[in-house]
Amino acid sequence: MNETINLFIKNGLYIPFISSIIYYTTNNFFLSTIIALKVHSFNFFYWFAPCYKYKNLPKKLYFIKQFIRFTDTGHIASFIYFFNPHFFPIAYNVHFIITFGYWIGKIYLKIKEKQQLNNIENIKIIENIWMYINHIVPLLLLIRELYTSSNLCNYKIFILKDLYYSYIWLYTWFFCIYIPWYNITDDYVYSMFSPKTTIKYKIYIILFIHFLILISNTTGKLIHSINCNAKLLS
Repeated sequence: MNETINLFIKNGLYIPFISSIIYYTTNNFFLSTIIALKVHSFNFFYWFAPCYKYKNLPKKLYFIKQFIRFTDTGHIASFIYFFNPHFFPIAYNVHFIITFGYWIGKIYLKIKEKQQLNNIENIKIIENIWMYINHIVPLLLLIRELYTSSNLCNYKIFILKDLYYSYIWLYTWFFCIYIPWYNITDDYVYSMFSPKTTIKYKIYIILFIHFLILISNTTGKLIHSINCNAKLLS
């Protein structure tokens, strides 16, 4: 029985119940979902962070890894938007990169995380399901917000300033989070940043990510314009 409970807790199988309670009490699907996604990230690294190994970092600080990947910044972007609707285009652009960057990288570029967890208590299929949800659902939620939130039509969004701030978000993550982490731990996180990867390939990836942000801001502006114009005509 204890072993079953341990597996239930360590693999975050209780999180959908928490999410359901939050949704029931708030009637806000967006909020209940983004809380569930962050709780899973916290839960995963709380239990399994010691299974990894990082140079020059005390084991008690291994849980910090939950804040290092670019995907992890998506949680922050989602919460900022929830409390400040003006932040929507940046949140949308961030999750657009996370979603399309992940799936294009996974399917076509074969990009992988440096370290894969190998622990008998980790149910791999559950981990993968949460990973796929993290790289699909937040963007879908934001697209849903574009269509359902009438408040967003009151804002002039996806303008040049929003594109600029989206790039700033990317650079801030890279220079203030990723680079210090890599220099301290020697953990390059993604295979594309491996020392064995050529400079030319890395430049292509960086240019591709910049292009993704531009596509994101353009598509967001188009969806926002079409939706708001339709509401005005209805």
